[in-house]
Amino acid sequence: MIRRVHLVESGGRGGVFNHSVEVAAGLRDLGIDVVVHTADDCDAAPTSVNLCRCVSWHRTSPNRRVRQARTSTRYLLRTLPHLHRVIGPQDVVHIQGLFALTPELISIARLRHATVVTSPHNTFVRSNAPGGGRALRTALRDADRVLVYSDADRQRLLDRGVPHVDRVPLTQWTPLPQPALVDRWRTELNPTAGKLALLPGQVRADKNPELFVRAVLQLPDWRGAVVGEDLGPGRRVDALIEQTGAAVTTAYRYLSVDEFVALVAAADVVVAPYEVASQSGVLAVAARLGVPSAVAPCGGLGELATAVARDTGVAAISDAIALAAERGAKPVDTTDAAGQVLAAYTAAWRSRTP
Repeated sequence: MIRRVHLVESGGRGGVFNHSVEVAAGLRDLGIDVVVHTADDCDAAPTSVNLCRCVSWHRTSPNRRVRQARTSTRYLLRTLPHLHRVIGPQDVVHIQGLFALTPELISIARLRHATVVTSPHNTFVRSNAPGGGRALRTALRDADRVLVYSDADRQRLLDRGVPHVDRVPLTQWTPLPQPALVDRWRTELNPTAGKLALLPGQVRADKNPELFVRAVLQLPDWRGAVVGEDLGPGRRVDALIEQTGAAVTTAYRYLSVDEFVALVAAADVVVAPYEVASQSGVLAVAARLGVPSAVAPCGGLGELATAVARDTGVAAISDAIALAAERGAKPVDTTDAAGQVLAAYTAAWRSRTP
């Protein structure tokens, strides 16, 4: 029935990319012809995945507006015509994440009479995402199927009148942790060999990194670490650590997938005290590795977590960290994830077939 699946993940980096290539690898194991259209400087991926590096981001330009203009121009003049050539009417086009030109991408898929599936990953729009509102509205309105990664998001969209919403597992490509990298992280972040609470991934204000610091302060014999790209609050976090004397280490930089997986494996508890969320790729990696996690009662975070705080106060987050460590966690089995995605594709394809 389905000739080919085109997984379009335009960013090439981070959690959405890692999810996309994991889905592609699983579909390939099921005998599906699948290609991932992504950035020409994308992160590493499983060797079995067919990558089409048809997006250029011009990341080296120091000017954000110049980067955006050049990226959009290249996308319109080269990426979209390329996709128009390779997409066929028997194909599924699965758009992962939100991109400013998502509406144009969906238009191309419609012109080729393909089945359109979207996975926005967030059912909200951050203020610093240019074109995010337009992209989200189009992804929810014009898709044959919308895939989300938590029951909370599915119910939220159904309540908003969005039809054909399916919940599928949020899986991430998680290569085996390299012991040398795990040991290096433990030495760097936890030199006293106590328990380590970790806030990993992009460092954003809505992830409440300062709340995390204050929560670790309440935990004797624990250390904390905030590790990832600083997207704004890093100076405030460092100032708070200096002011309070919290045993928290910060490292602000982008991590390769091997570094990130080893980082999560080095933690005793992964913490997500977020202010706003749909689901979290960080939690999916922790679940895959069997690392306990503690989260704020926010969005669908609790569906993957070991312990959910009773509220977003400092004491509640501290208690959740301690409870997660006490409960422990076992690695989550995700072997059926690709099958569930394929079932959603098939339902979407059949809904359009006379």
